[in-house]
Amino acid sequence: MAISVAIVTPTQEALSLECDEVVVPGVNGEIGLLPGHVPLITALHPGVLTVVKDSKKSYFAVSAGFAEIEEDKVRILTATCEAAGAIDVERAKKKMADAEAKIVELSPDTTGFADQQRRVRVNRARLNAAERQRSN
Repeated sequence: MAISVAIVTPTQEALSLECDEVVVPGVNGEIGLLPGHVPLITALHPGVLTVVKDSKKSYFAVSAGFAEIEEDKVRILTATCEAAGAIDVERAKKKMADAEAKIVELSPDTTGFADQQRRVRVNRARLNAAERQRSN
């Protein structure tokens, strides 16, 4: 038995496949989804989405969004989705460092603070996905 996964961003359907298991970065921790999972809607935070097919893991960096699980189908709506193998690690490190430096200059109530925090989380997710892919 398989579970169907579709990841949709504002510009494209980033991924559509059948797999054995999906692990999504829920706002309260990772959630493992197998065929037959109870219906569920959950918010996602930037993190690593893992797809397992035939005992092989693939990793994707996703930004905040939502996941809906129903009848062996997982639909994920997110602003961005990148396959781990396509991530430019040096670029992600630079973007994360730049955002961290800007956060130091801002106070939490300053315009732009939340955007810089989001940039840090998204680039951390990219780096984590790339690292997991290399370790796999």
